[in-house]
Amino acid sequence: MRLAIVLALAGSLSALGGCSGLNDLFKQPTFRLDRVVMHDVGLQGGALDLVVLVDNPNQFDLHGTALEVGFDVEQSHLGTARLTDDFAVYKGRVTKLTLPLTFQWAGVGNAVRSALASGEIPYSMKGQAQLETPFGKYDVPFEGQGRVPVTIPEGVRLTPSAP
Repeated sequence: MRLAIVLALAGSLSALGGCSGLNDLFKQPTFRLDRVVMHDVGLQGGALDLVVLVDNPNQFDLHGTALEVGFDVEQSHLGTARLTDDFAVYKGRVTKLTLPLTFQWAGVGNAVRSALASGEIPYSMKGQAQLETPFGKYDVPFEGQGRVPVTIPEGVRLTPSAP
């Protein structure tokens, strides 16, 4: 009886592999910037968090091992945020990830400063996530653009505009 079950399972997996391939079972998750949280802005630069939402359309959990996002504001590259800690993206759910980013004012224009102070910023981002699935490892590129709110937690003092 056990041999029959094993043979039936092997036949099913073989049929799946022959018809569509295991790669067709993996649907790429979507990555969307939800908001930016400012922690510090001074004369030299600042620190902020990118709050990214990851939507997993798969019927299985994803195990993330790395995430990197290049972040631009007003066509000026503000910096690259990296998440090197493992993270989980549960099946059929949206997971919120917080990616810290520090930046320098050198090389970014006045438009970036005013955008950060306005309460909402126009952005573009481009990144890549390294994900493990039951079927293997995947490098998932993503990008996005739009406008998101800037949140400044209570008690955080921001130095007026940098020189």
